Amino acid sequence: MTITVSVHELKTLMSEALKRKEYHQYDIAFLVDMYLEGELRGHSSHGLAAFPGFLKLDYRDLPQPEVLLESDAFYALDAKGHGQAMIRHVADEVCQRAKSQVIGAASIRNMDIWLRPGYVASYIAKKGFIGIVVNDGAGEAVAPPGGYDPTVGTNPLAYAIPTEDGPLEVDMATSKRAWGQVRLAKKLGTDLPVETFYTSDGEVAVDPAEAYSVKSFGDYKGFALGFLIETLCRSLTGMGMLLESSGVGGDYEKKFPEIGAFLLAVDPQDLVGLDRFKEENSRAIKKIEASAALPGNSVRLPGAGGGKKMVGCLAKDEVEVPEQVWQDLQALTVE
Repeated sequence: MTITVSVHELKTLMSEALKRKEYHQYDIAFLVDMYLEGELRGHSSHGLAAFPGFLKLDYRDLPQPEVLLESDAFYALDAKGHGQAMIRHVADEVCQRAKSQVIGAASIRNMDIWLRPGYVASYIAKKGFIGIVVNDGAGEAVAPPGGYDPTVGTNPLAYAIPTEDGPLEVDMATSKRAWGQVRLAKKLGTDLPVETFYTSDGEVAVDPAEAYSVKSFGDYKGFALGFLIETLCRSLTGMGMLLESSGVGGDYEKKFPEIGAFLLAVDPQDLVGLDRFKEENSRAIKKIEASAALPGNSVRLPGAGGGKKMVGCLAKDEVEVPEQVWQDLQALTVE
């Protein structure tokens, strides 16, 4: 069952909860929007359902992140266990380098959970750059083609491209479904999507408690892309490949294994000009959306639907939220 909740009320509730955890005002708006926009775009598994679990983690006693490398075009950071609160800092470093070098990149090692790389890619795109962001998915989860043991992480790939109407944001796991679907199914007491997850016996998993591994999207093609992301986020950062997780795919109620990320920003200004770049992207989107649809179907451009859904929710100041999720959020205001 879902209920309608004010977006403004959600922002206020989440901000107050973060203040109680002593997050800096500089980071609060960024963190609230990261989780809330996941919900507004229709991705409940990577939206408000994950926020209470995030608040259970306490970063205050961790050592400060350490800069490992600074060059004209590259920035490398050892996060020392810190997670989403330091992502904007790294994104700003990438954008600064892209502004002066056309391309800026960064790697992060020993990082805690990072929920939505798409939000970070959009943050980069709003500054006028192409944003490409990946992370390694927090533990072995995806079965290789022909097998069912978990190996690489769900390893999401996100990008955002500036257009005349704001960034086109695409955020997708390289698995058939993100492991967040397992957490959400457990919370709501629902079954898993069909033909997506395996049990430890190699059978199709329906009960989220039996999920052992997940298929890659597109068979071997998705797995190949996931393996590339694994190298960018782990072996390139100096961490071991195929991170063993205490719970396959991770658990928001426990501290995540330390993971890695890779960010890339490209500045179109000196190449073609930002305005022309946006214009061409917008023209292409309109042409795709106006193209012929198959019988009984409608043409969908990945990322565009979620963006329109979010705009609609913000205009009405309301969003549909699972009742259990709303109850969990309200509990955050109780000392």
